[in-house]
Amino acid sequence: MVAMAIDHLGIFVFNDNFYFRLIGRLAFPLFAWAIANGGVYTKNIYKYLLRIFILAIISQVPYQLLFSYYGVDNPGLNILFTFSLALVGLIVFKKSRNIVLRICSATALSLVALVINADYGPFGVLAVFVFYLFFDSKVKQILVYLLLVFAFFVTPIFVNKLASNFFEVNYLNFMEILSVISLLFIASYNNQIGYKMKYVLYIFYPLHLALLYVIKVLLVS
Repeated sequence: MVAMAIDHLGIFVFNDNFYFRLIGRLAFPLFAWAIANGGVYTKNIYKYLLRIFILAIISQVPYQLLFSYYGVDNPGLNILFTFSLALVGLIVFKKSRNIVLRICSATALSLVALVINADYGPFGVLAVFVFYLFFDSKVKQILVYLLLVFAFFVTPIFVNKLASNFFEVNYLNFMEILSVISLLFIASYNNQIGYKMKYVLYIFYPLHLALLYVIKVLLVS
């Protein structure tokens, strides 16, 4: 939560501050991993999906306000929509071990994330799948996640090497590559359920977006 808050402060309050954004790179893998863990441990994955989806809808209001304040009329959908799509996939994975069905559902949900312009897109959906499918092996989780990062963020650096937007693309990709540092926290997890802060986590995302909007408006005025 702290890393995400710092990241968003860097974007919306401190004009895309590099160091704030750098710290913020730790947030996504940890949240994707937490969503996957929730998929493993939840007693009712349908209710879990419903909670995340409702929060996604609520969070879209401050999310949209923040971006529109910067003149971005279509920022896409917030990360909780991405996680909602991932949870739909986890439901399929829980119901069936058919490899073809799993691949088809993963592909379809990744494409949906791309079409609706959900935050982190196909990468975000697939990251949750990786942490879920290899839940029993941290080594496999980390290795496959690294492959995913390589495919989505390292490969484009070379593909776009001669493109006119080379520096812009590489800046964003290099930032995301640094997210692998958060894998150290995942590797050190002792598989014990800590203090339950479920509702704090649920409230935090939309609330911190709303607070950031208020802070930005007050600073400008």
